[in-house]
Amino acid sequence: MSEQPLRAASDGAAVFDRAPGAASGRPRGRARPLLGFTGICLGYFVIILDGSVLNVAVPTIRAGLGSSMAGAQWVLNGYTLTLAALLLTAGALGDRMGLRRMLLGGLAVFALASAACAAAQGTAALVAARAVQGIGAAALLPATLALIPHLFPAAAGSRATVVWVATGAISMAVGPLVGGVLVDTVGWRSILLINLPLGVAGILLVRAGVAETPRRRTPVDRAGQIAAALTLASLTAGLVQAGSAGWSAPVTLGLLAGSAVAGAWFVWWARRAPHPMLPPSFFAVRIRTSAVASAGLMGFVFYGALFVMSLYFQQLRGWSPAGAGVALLPMTVGSTVGPLLLYRPLAERFGHRLLLPAGFVCCAAGVVTLALAGPDAPYSATAVGLLLIGVASTMAFSALTSLLMANVPQELSGLASGVQNTSRQSGALIAVAVLGALLNGSSPRQGLPAAFAVLVGAVLLGVGVGVCALRAAGTAGREHAGQGGSSE
Repeated sequence: MSEQPLRAASDGAAVFDRAPGAASGRPRGRARPLLGFTGICLGYFVIILDGSVLNVAVPTIRAGLGSSMAGAQWVLNGYTLTLAALLLTAGALGDRMGLRRMLLGGLAVFALASAACAAAQGTAALVAARAVQGIGAAALLPATLALIPHLFPAAAGSRATVVWVATGAISMAVGPLVGGVLVDTVGWRSILLINLPLGVAGILLVRAGVAETPRRRTPVDRAGQIAAALTLASLTAGLVQAGSAGWSAPVTLGLLAGSAVAGAWFVWWARRAPHPMLPPSFFAVRIRTSAVASAGLMGFVFYGALFVMSLYFQQLRGWSPAGAGVALLPMTVGSTVGPLLLYRPLAERFGHRLLLPAGFVCCAAGVVTLALAGPDAPYSATAVGLLLIGVASTMAFSALTSLLMANVPQELSGLASGVQNTSRQSGALIAVAVLGALLNGSSPRQGLPAAFAVLVGAVLLGVGVGVCALRAAGTAGREHAGQGGSSE
């Protein structure tokens, strides 16, 4: 066995494929980790806030711009389309060009595009500016997670990863409430303008506290990047069109077929290219595959439930955007409590790998509670289901993120972050497209049972994937111990 050091996860899973001569992962030049990490979290905070704020503003934007429901969905999906299409490419480019450079550039583009969104006078202009926002978010999002192992040693990095998850959860928690209050008092444009001061502060902190990371000296896989972008963009556009034009519409079928062709090309090229953007060996480690699949399913469940319940409170119960934001607090605040207060002691006792399927099981209980409560139940019954989903989803997300980042070499941290976030964002997009189609095809009251049935199916599939991750992590730990490694 090679004498290369093995980086173990806190529950015994280890990395076995670190290449000889790989970069140590420490940033070049001076770095002030806590200051830089604050800027990283602020950049992550602002892009998550943008998505959660807009969920409660969709009906108001639709009325203010005279848009159709399909047009209003494009305000959400125009952003998600470019974000999902470019995340994988951005993660790989970050490893080659420098993670700090990608984060700073992405945050600047995101902030400027937010100003353009606030100034938009029509749906088309707003969707176009949202697409540019997605480009900036795609550049910075993988870097926010990938920079953590470059700033901190393993033990502190694990704690920082949980803080990173909690940052997104806090942003998600305050988003609907802040968005609802701003929409009711100032107008929907104000929820986009708040990105400007936050973006500038993030840029200043990152410039002051983060040094540039070592670059991978390998050629850029342009063909792979084009294939990945076409695959994800066509899939995203096809799912969005399915929600408005129908699943059997020629444009929907054409886009989905184009995605399948581009995806096949991507896989074919990755097996033959000398330096593929996403090496097939990345998924040879089963726990990576399970973690990435879990990210997609959890993105589907969490963002799908948030989308459905936001429409439920406003269209079925007739509450205002601010009222819907308050009603969603058990879910959004629960998503903050999970990583900040509960995850670390539970992970130290049971390990990351056990908390992944356990999180999906608790999330399933929350979705079933919402489904059984129905639109006429007391709010207290709905609040219980929202709380369970909020707490359990971020517990599972903390677990899958820790497992994934502990099982990749540092020189591939940008790629791993891009793959994970691509999966999560794709899951969120598929949720909005599929659930939007179900709710658009009939009245919200009639479509609600079918929407909950889809969510239940997704979360049960997540339980199965979590069990696979549990078994894979256990196998990796036993193999490591058998080869003389030590587990923490």
